[in-house]
Amino acid sequence: MFFQEARSAPTRLALVRVGLRADAVVRTDAGVLTVANPFGLATARGLPPRVAAVLRRLPGTLTGMDDLVAGLLADGGTDQEVALLLLTLDRFNPILVHEIGPLRFVPIARDAVLHPPVLPADRPVRLSRFALVRRTGEELVLESPLSRHRVTLTGDALPLLGRDATAEEAAHLVAAGFTEEADSAVPTWDFHDLYFHSRSRAGRHDAPFGATFSGDLPPEPALKPVPAGPAIDLRRPPSEPGPPFTAVLESRRTVRRYGAPPTIDRLGELLHRSARVKHLSGPSPGVPYETSGRPYPGGGAVHSLELYLVVGRCTGLDQGAYYYDPAAHRLVTLPAAGADRRAMLDLACAATGGLVRPDVLITITSRFRRMSWKYSGMAYATVLKDVGGLYQTLYLVATAMGMAPCALGGGDADLAARTFGLDWASESSVGEFLIGEAGP
Repeated sequence: MFFQEARSAPTRLALVRVGLRADAVVRTDAGVLTVANPFGLATARGLPPRVAAVLRRLPGTLTGMDDLVAGLLADGGTDQEVALLLLTLDRFNPILVHEIGPLRFVPIARDAVLHPPVLPADRPVRLSRFALVRRTGEELVLESPLSRHRVTLTGDALPLLGRDATAEEAAHLVAAGFTEEADSAVPTWDFHDLYFHSRSRAGRHDAPFGATFSGDLPPEPALKPVPAGPAIDLRRPPSEPGPPFTAVLESRRTVRRYGAPPTIDRLGELLHRSARVKHLSGPSPGVPYETSGRPYPGGGAVHSLELYLVVGRCTGLDQGAYYYDPAAHRLVTLPAAGADRRAMLDLACAATGGLVRPDVLITITSRFRRMSWKYSGMAYATVLKDVGGLYQTLYLVATAMGMAPCALGGGDADLAARTFGLDWASESSVGEFLIGEAGP
C-alpha cells in the first residue's frame, strides 16, 4: 500500500500533501473515531488521542505527509503511533484528498482508492483518450469516466498539460485511472458515450443527482405555447376494443414498405392514441410543478417531449411541416422552407438505408429546461428514456392499426431546429419516427 511504501521512502513522503474531503465531518465517541462523508461512514477504533487529534484536523485542509509525521513526533508521539496514523490514513483512502505538485486528487466515489505505483523516471505516460479538462466554477478540473477521482489543476497545472509529468505526478495519474493503461478495459466505447454513461448514473461522481429542483428559475409550464399559424383540427377516434394486446405485442415490428398514403384521420388517430394530453395537474405539495398524463410514460410526469411532423404524402393533408398540439389535438402549420423539409425527408430516407422515402416523418424534440429544472445529473438520460417509451407506444398503436412504423436511430438536430424554428439549446430533436400505411 502507498502509505506503507511511503514510510520506507522518505522522498515520496515529502512530496505528498493529504487531507480529508472538505465535506467530511470527524467525530469521536467512546473511543470510536467516525468520519461522516457523502459516501457513508468510515470508522476507526482504539486510536491513541494524539493520532485521533491529527485526523480531526484533516477535513478541508492539506498537509504534507512529512509534516504530519513530524508534528505527531513533536507532540510526543511514538514510532508505533506514526505507523498507526499511516495505516489509518490508508484505511480512509476512499475519502482522502491527495495533492502532488499541481495535481489535487479528490475522491468522488464510494470505492475510490489511490495507491500510486513506483514508476521509472524515464517511463512515458500518456493521458487516457477519455480524459477531459473543463472549468467548474473558478477551477480547472481533469475528469475521466474511468476514474473515481477528480483532479483539480492547481498552481502551475496548465503548463503541465504541455510538458512531461514528473515520475510522482505520473504515478498518481496512473493510479487514479487517468492514463492510457485504463483504456484497455473499454476498447469499444466512444468518449462521449462513456462520459455520459458515467455521469448520468450514480457511482462514479459526487455531483448533485436526482430530483434536486432548480431554485433559481421557475418551472416551465406543462404545455408549450402553441406556435402561430393555421391550425387543423384532427378527428378524435372513439374508444373501442382493438386486437388483443398480446397479439399486438408479438406482431410489433419495423415496417419499411408502404402502400397507399395514410389519411389525415388515420394520422390523427395514431397521434391521439399515442401522444395526446389526457389531463393536466397543477402544482401540489411535493410536486411543485405542472404535470400531465399522456398515453406514454414520462419521468416524473414532466413530459418534456414535443412532436413535429414533416408530411410527404398524406391524403387530406398538404405537404408541409406541422406542430402537433397535444392538448387541443390539432396540427399547426409551420412556415418551414421547402428545401429544409425536403432535406429532413432525404435524411430520414438515408437513415433507412434508402429503403423507403417517408410518407410522414415525426420528429420528437425535448424542452430541456422542463426536465433539467427538476433533475440533476440524470435529466438528459431521462429524456432519452421517455423517447424510448414514446417509440414503443407509437409502435404498438401503429401495429394495432395495421400501419407501417419505423423508429430511426438518429437525425440532424441543427436541421430540425432550422426547419421548425427552434432554439437548438432550448428545444432540440432527440428522436425520429416514420409512419405510413403498410404495403404488400
